[in-house]
Amino acid sequence: MTLTRGARATGAVLCAVLAALAASWIVRDLRTADGLSALWWFWAGDGRTLLSARQLTTTLHDPLLLLGCAVAGLAALRSRAAAGALVAAAVVTFAVRLPGLWLLSAHWMDLRATGELRGRALVSVFASLAVAVGLIITVVAGRRPADAPLRATAYGASSQGQAAYGASSQEPPHGAGPWAPGAPHPSRGAPLTVFVLLAAAAAVRAAWELYWTAQLPASSYAGRFTGRANLLLPLLGTPPGWLNTAVVAISLTAAGGALLRASFARPLGLAAAGLLTASGVSGIALAERLDLLGHFGTLPTVDRLTVGSWVGELAAGVVTFAVLARGSALAVPTAAESLRPGHQDRGRDPGRPAGADPGPPPPSSPPPGW
Repeated sequence: MTLTRGARATGAVLCAVLAALAASWIVRDLRTADGLSALWWFWAGDGRTLLSARQLTTTLHDPLLLLGCAVAGLAALRSRAAAGALVAAAVVTFAVRLPGLWLLSAHWMDLRATGELRGRALVSVFASLAVAVGLIITVVAGRRPADAPLRATAYGASSQGQAAYGASSQEPPHGAGPWAPGAPHPSRGAPLTVFVLLAAAAAVRAAWELYWTAQLPASSYAGRFTGRANLLLPLLGTPPGWLNTAVVAISLTAAGGALLRASFARPLGLAAAGLLTASGVSGIALAERLDLLGHFGTLPTVDRLTVGSWVGELAAGVVTFAVLARGSALAVPTAAESLRPGHQDRGRDPGRPAGADPGPPPPSSPPPGW
């Protein structure tokens, strides 16, 4: 399935709204912070910066959301994976914005920000969630079969009296001709690589959540999902337990989709890679700032495992992003592409000269796969 032209335009506009909302809060914090460096360490989670910068509101997920929505908006206009990109943008928005519905109304938030600032943040959260719902509705309502134009041509339903597929001298819609010589083949190792990396990263995150379940009393552990006064959460922050669960769910879904070559695997995998990379970068930067890397051998076991988890997340995120950034990494032929003459024999005839056109099927036989 793909999206109609109107759905693509609508999705791009909605992504632009989400990006603008995130950008407005980032600009606000840039004006409030003592320089970009102070804002970065606030995003990285430096406790000293958190205590001294109570008027800052954003987290590292805000620039990530800004970048992701901008990319999803462009993909909505140009990519055949537009539906998956829009859904991925909506999923990440829900993951980082939904907790704001109860966090911003908590009584202990009075100590973090003024009532006017909290009101603006709550309006922004509601608007972001409404736009995310709009993205899902746009994808559901704007779907159409990917090979719809080709089917119309094949049955002689196209305009200007174009003949049935295989009887016209012009190239049919969707470029339905032989595969271009040298076109990239879908990689067999890419889906397995993405599956292993994302599943491993999700397993590490889940293991840490189980660790905190055992270490904290029930009343304190619930605050990892609902927030609590002693958690130094920014105004637009996400409770750590909620964030861990969301990243695990997104990573496992993308990992399973990659293994099955699902259409949503690439955009959702890129979203998971972005979340993991952001966590790894901020964690390693914080470890360097606190001189944990220089004294790694003398650290307690838990601290060494924490630093190792950050390094693993960064590696998993970067490698996953590198694999998925290649357009053919998880590519599978669309319905239209599978009807191209010679597609079924692609790569099977080593004697065929490179770039040779096998020609259309005989008029007496239907196109392959019909």
